[in-house]
Amino acid sequence: MLLPQNQRVVIEIDGKQHYCDDEGRPSPRKYAEMMAEDRRLRLAGYEVFRFGAAELAADPHSSSTTVRAFITELFLRYHLRL
Repeated sequence: MLLPQNQRVVIEIDGKQHYCDDEGRPSPRKYAEMMAEDRRLRLAGYEVFRFGAAELAADPHSSSTTVRAFITELFLRYHLRL
């Protein structure tokens, strides 16, 4: 997202492909690749916010509450109107 005053925000939803190999086993290499990309984005001026897929897939009501609270805080942080 490109916000006013050229503030850049990335929102990511990370599933197991971000930290597991093709067989579904935890992979330090995959995790390191994700962290390297995160650093690259930050150095390019982006603020990165991540959600775990399990965090959003569990209970639809809880998920919408989580996302709503995050969006509210994000708008407050960047002085945007809701």
